[in-house]
Amino acid sequence: MCRVFVKNAVRIWALQPNLHWPFTSIDQVAALAPLPSSARVQRVHLPSCPAELISTAGSSARRAILYLHGGAFLTCGLNTHRSLAARLSSSADAEVLNVGYRMLPAHGLSAALSDAVDGLRWLLRRGYRWSDIVVAGDSAGGYLALQTAAELLRQGHPPTAGVAAISPLTTLKPLDKSPGRNDRCAMFTARAMTSFMRYIAAHGEKNPSGHRISSPVDADLRRMPPVTIHVSSDEFLRPDAELMYERLTDAGAQCDLHMWDGQIHDFPLAAAVLPEGRRAIRYIGDFVKQVAPASDESLDAQEYPPAASQ
Repeated sequence: MCRVFVKNAVRIWALQPNLHWPFTSIDQVAALAPLPSSARVQRVHLPSCPAELISTAGSSARRAILYLHGGAFLTCGLNTHRSLAARLSSSADAEVLNVGYRMLPAHGLSAALSDAVDGLRWLLRRGYRWSDIVVAGDSAGGYLALQTAAELLRQGHPPTAGVAAISPLTTLKPLDKSPGRNDRCAMFTARAMTSFMRYIAAHGEKNPSGHRISSPVDADLRRMPPVTIHVSSDEFLRPDAELMYERLTDAGAQCDLHMWDGQIHDFPLAAAVLPEGRRAIRYIGDFVKQVAPASDESLDAQEYPPAASQ
């Protein structure tokens, strides 16, 4: 199904990426999908975007996940990833803040990063400590998760408990994609990825301050918290995951790279029909519980990261 529908749709987009595509309809249709009966959803209003706090019956609410959805910075949203967030809440025994960050082409990547920081600030105000929060995301959201953690460290803030990335985009450099190794990918082609890189170069930075678009693999990773990465061995972003793993380990950071054979890009998103997706979510849940163990200690005053420039 991915090869027939998704890959061909991506091929068509690559031919005319600047056309007005109905990307919002994907998230609207996803709103029809049912949630697990044990899931609870609370709407949250961040300064520049919507979010929702997701928990499941019996969760301890003593650790939290800041979740950033995938979708090539162009599509998907709270609805498409609500079920995945609910599964993570159950598996990690945590509250999950699912952030509907601003996207291309109306907003640049700095706006999305600013929304991620606003989500983290909201969790700190709720009473969580830096060591209670894991930043997570899939695909483009994996880029945002890794970049957010690295940028906060660059600004001098404490590290979060960890970072969990699913099929992450980690470099915006086309030459790092090694297209010859990815011909089995069920979703992306080399031409589509090249078009995407050009699109990011043209539209990725709408911030008038002119901040350079950077990649997680090029950040200072020496103080990064523990990272777990799950990726398919057959997908186009496998080299991104491997390069991120190499840069993290070279910097002395702890990183576990889980390679899944025969899976599609972002396969945990299809956990309802893929047992491997459910297993990967359980592994991520175990990781969250390991790096953010529940504590009964009273909460100290929090150091809030400043709002990113608009």
